[in-house]
Amino acid sequence: MSVTTSSQSAGLAPAIVEALDARFQERRHQVPVLAQRAKAEGVEEIRSAEDLVPLLFPHTTYKSYPETIVAKGRWKQLNRWLDSVSTYRVADVDVAGVEDLDGWIARLEEHGHLVSSSSGTSGKASFLNKTRADREASGQNLLDSLTWLGLPPSREWHVCPVGPDTGISSAIYIRDVFLANYRKDDAFPLPESKPVTDHHRYMARLGAMRRAIADGTASPDEVAAFDAEGAARQADVEARLHFLADQIIAHRDENIFFNSMFVLLYRLNEILREKGVKPGDITGLNGLQVAGGLKGMTLPPDYRERIFELLNIQPSRFLHYYAMQEVNLRSVKCLSGRYHVPAGLTLLVLDRNGEALAPLSDGQVEGRAAFFDFSVDGRWGATISGDRILAEFGRCPCGKEGPTVLEDITRYKDLPDGDKITCAGTMDAYVRGFIES
Repeated sequence: MSVTTSSQSAGLAPAIVEALDARFQERRHQVPVLAQRAKAEGVEEIRSAEDLVPLLFPHTTYKSYPETIVAKGRWKQLNRWLDSVSTYRVADVDVAGVEDLDGWIARLEEHGHLVSSSSGTSGKASFLNKTRADREASGQNLLDSLTWLGLPPSREWHVCPVGPDTGISSAIYIRDVFLANYRKDDAFPLPESKPVTDHHRYMARLGAMRRAIADGTASPDEVAAFDAEGAARQADVEARLHFLADQIIAHRDENIFFNSMFVLLYRLNEILREKGVKPGDITGLNGLQVAGGLKGMTLPPDYRERIFELLNIQPSRFLHYYAMQEVNLRSVKCLSGRYHVPAGLTLLVLDRNGEALAPLSDGQVEGRAAFFDFSVDGRWGATISGDRILAEFGRCPCGKEGPTVLEDITRYKDLPDGDKITCAGTMDAYVRGFIES
């Protein structure tokens, strides 16, 4: 069998290259770190995919702030850090009276900077400046993704948001978009929950406690107090899941759309079985959309099959997508098991170190995923991910044209050599310079 090798750049339409350059010319005058990076690399215009590669921001850029400025509450410095990677100015936002990360994020939201944050469960949290346009693009893309799957907006479902309320406004917004477009009534009541205002404070303390336990500096009393708080939070989650399980049983013959992460959905599945529910008892033509991975949790190999069997969810009613907080647009998995990259999102596959485009071979390419999202407003839309993927440019077995990502996606940090992006240190140095200036 002959193997043909070609460049990803050759497959990038001239109109896309022209649009990339237009966005670059606009953003280089708005995003300070982009301007510095372009100058250092001698990039004046984008004429090909190769020109874009040195301008891609590693995903670590959005967690490049020194942890000490958060620990010591130096919110003006954190403003300057965020300003350096933002389209719209942040440095002058008044942070008087801010006491913690939750207060800092709330203060920025008052000024139109809708900061999106990672959970921080695996270590340091990242923070991305987003705007109302970013948030609306993400919400519309959710509806577009469901429509692409064959589930257009229709207020004919009971909606079951399984996860607890974290108080994160971006999550609340997406939940409300879904409720507004799919929930038929309030006959399926949702659990009451008190407002959450300490999510980031708790996650920061969780990270600090894990480090203190690892290095032996946490006292037994501190560990016991933190464990007690964690147990209380877990009890609240359990109570919510039991409430939802009772509602599902009461509406077992009606159509329910679940919105969840797999870990919580699996626990809900266990609770239903504990209450005597067996496969075949739930007969509604139920749907599911899932965000996020397993967050380091371990589930049985057949966890999906168990969930789908009990909740009566067919693949055609399952929205599973590949996404990350650095982009607004989701790549939806088709029934052939591939994630389809949507219009507005340009996929590039780089070598392991993120230095160059990986070569195509018979239309396929393996390497580090990178994206340019034209819908991004609050930042430069070019991102190098931490994911190793196998992508194909052409026709999917499902019959649709366009780039697809195969489902075997691996985090580089989980591989023996770890996650090493060559330019990450340089980008961090740029950002530190803005903080110190």
